[in-house]
Amino acid sequence: MGMKNYAWLSLVGVIGMVMGLPNTVSAQEGKYGGTLVAAFSADPGGFDPARGPSGMSHVVIEQIYGTLLNLDADAQPYAGLAESWSQSDDGLTWTFKLREGLTFHNGEALTAEDVVYTFERIMPEDSGYAYLSQVETITEVVAVDDLTVEFRLKRVTGPFEIYMAFPGSSIVPKDLLESGHDLNAEPVGSGPFKFVSYTPRDSIQFLRNENYYEEGRPYFDAMTYRIVADPTALSNGLKSGEILFSNEVPPKDWSAIIAQSGMVDASLEGSRYYWMIPNHENGPLGNKLVRQAIAHSLNRQAIVQGAFFGQATPILGGVIPQWNWGYAGLEVFKPEGDIEKAKALLAEAGVAPGTPISLTMVSSWPPMMSMAPIIQANLAQIGFTAEIKTMEVPRYWDEVWGPSKFDITVMYWLSPLADPDDFVSNTYATSSSVSVHLGGTEEMDNLMIAASLLSL
Repeated sequence: MGMKNYAWLSLVGVIGMVMGLPNTVSAQEGKYGGTLVAAFSADPGGFDPARGPSGMSHVVIEQIYGTLLNLDADAQPYAGLAESWSQSDDGLTWTFKLREGLTFHNGEALTAEDVVYTFERIMPEDSGYAYLSQVETITEVVAVDDLTVEFRLKRVTGPFEIYMAFPGSSIVPKDLLESGHDLNAEPVGSGPFKFVSYTPRDSIQFLRNENYYEEGRPYFDAMTYRIVADPTALSNGLKSGEILFSNEVPPKDWSAIIAQSGMVDASLEGSRYYWMIPNHENGPLGNKLVRQAIAHSLNRQAIVQGAFFGQATPILGGVIPQWNWGYAGLEVFKPEGDIEKAKALLAEAGVAPGTPISLTMVSSWPPMMSMAPIIQANLAQIGFTAEIKTMEVPRYWDEVWGPSKFDITVMYWLSPLADPDDFVSNTYATSSSVSVHLGGTEEMDNLMIAASLLSL
């Protein structure tokens, strides 16, 4: 679990990403046929890779579209739409060779021109793409021939291969989009499943792509993503077998669910982490002493227990978890918080007792609602009068997140997190639309750029 907002002022944590699935799904030998019914807690924010900002969008995009590279279980890149790839000696040119015979779901051939179009669509600063920091080093994308594409960079970019596997880098059909087609209304890609329909707050339907490039995949004939915001309904669906897979299991029901016959415990400490975001342009939050005070006030251990029933790990310094190779071993905060230190910082900042502050949470995400009163109580302990505000997605994206209309909010980040850059540039770079705290600086941008020049 966690929160964050800026180097020393951060408090970040990783939660265990948990799932439950039947034995038939996790068997050593795959079985073909049938429909997988999976549950997710919120509606997607869109189906267009260039416009889908959230993890809920990405879990759909990854089924419908394809990327040049994929990531394995250890977050290492392997061949996707590109069967081979190489980097020039100076590190400034990447060349990808596409597989022969690739097609989109509408039957159109997928060529290097579609790759060029995809990236030229998201590279401009005014493109609206939420992850500009991933593509801002690209100066040009060139189709050498139908199956060969070159990326030319302005500087060496260590995590470039990781970025080529990100859902936002999914390849889209040039000709279809230039005809005016709306991917948010009807997504068309080259992935393992074809889009069938979407009923808001209910479900998304998929069918197997018979022409998928990976022989023998996918196993299922169809998939249904059910949108189940209510934790009790999710637990009941897993217990009854109506839901076969979930990337989230209500922590309070975990033991009962995995005890069900045929259910597999596939839990792991995953790549989802929560962070707190104070708005640097709102009142006292513009003072770093205030942000530090809030960071020290938080009882992360109470949040781990109260919101996640112990199925989380608090991060006590920096923004990179211990399992990542970029972990720095920082221990800035106490798991239980340090109220006296927080009070001293707030007094030094000159903030009067009773100062109002609001905490805006996504109502359709249970962990956030569970942690809200704990955070509210911590803020009260150091003298703030904190009000909890709630809003459902997708309204939250448009009215709170996008325009940075909040004092404090909490968000989670979900991705392979294979490179430390994914923890920092996407959320802190001034060029990133995810950097909603409005506190980026040129100095920090330069530090992140320097770090991204390195690769293992």
